[in-house]
Amino acid sequence: MRRLAAIISTFISLLLALGLKPVESAVTLDLNLTAPSNLEVFFLEDLNISGNAPSAVVFQATVSSDLFVPDAFFIFTMRNAQSEILRGESNSFFLKPATLQITNLDLTTDGSPYKLDDYDIGSDAEYIEQKLLETGYFPSDTYFLRLELYSATNGDSLLASDELNVLLTNPFDIRLISPMGTPASPTTINTTTPLFTWSSSANQFLLKICEKGAEGLDPESVMQSNPHYETNPADPLIGQSFSYPASGVPPLEPGRTYYWQVTSLVQTSGGMTEYPSQIGAFTLFQQVDPDAQRILSSLQWILGSNYQDVMGQLSGFQPNGDIHLDGSSLTIDEFEEVADYFLKGQYKMTAVSTE
Repeated sequence: MRRLAAIISTFISLLLALGLKPVESAVTLDLNLTAPSNLEVFFLEDLNISGNAPSAVVFQATVSSDLFVPDAFFIFTMRNAQSEILRGESNSFFLKPATLQITNLDLTTDGSPYKLDDYDIGSDAEYIEQKLLETGYFPSDTYFLRLELYSATNGDSLLASDELNVLLTNPFDIRLISPMGTPASPTTINTTTPLFTWSSSANQFLLKICEKGAEGLDPESVMQSNPHYETNPADPLIGQSFSYPASGVPPLEPGRTYYWQVTSLVQTSGGMTEYPSQIGAFTLFQQVDPDAQRILSSLQWILGSNYQDVMGQLSGFQPNGDIHLDGSSLTIDEFEEVADYFLKGQYKMTAVSTE
């Protein structure tokens, strides 16, 4: 034995004398999100804790090893800044020198050698557990997903680990602002180019407008019919307003009632998902004077989201073409030029009042 130790020592000394170093054995683990980086909603079913539900690939781990580890095992945890929410430990498996790629499905699918044997819910995560039972998705928060690789030898020694964080915003809410009517009580508007506005924490939207018609359908059925106009699904709206085009689209007809709805596009752990708003409704005034229409359209550009409130205060009035700016009279053409500055963002409204 001493002779063998002396030979090994001599071999190492020779390597060092030649400027060479013994290669150190190593294990690395790299954890990455495979869902889009703008993931906003994480459904519990996509974590697939039960091991038998349809699921999505949410994250992937790449393990590189030049070791033989006969008793390797994984520990997966999910936590927020306050407490640990989930913890699971896999059965042991034989890790060979190789590059191994596994996903969250490998950690939860029956028959996988890396399946987590059991999950524990953190004792301080009762609020999150309750929300998961109520909604099926994790509450809005920043979550940390961590995967650790251990060897059961020498008291469960840690071989490698990695962690990623996910900010979940759950942007489901959409509040329609204008036109502000409902199917039961449509608001009357005086412009063929209304400005549709809404409020939401989401980032991408689709807008759909359907004519009520005379068939007596319920609002939901109307919205499932052929649209009078809808925005391009391949090019979602980014802002939270949309001005109905003055040309190139089917015009809104005086005296007719239209329903409208905004749908948010939300990136979830199961893919891009659509969440529709409530249904709004408006009726276009029976007679629209062309000059009055031009004035109202310009006012809409100037007033922006305040348009509906101001027009509500002026209910029953119609533009008469008498326009003044700082004491000077303006033609409708000149008024449209002023409105164009607001439309381009060169002028901004600071206050609005009616007399």
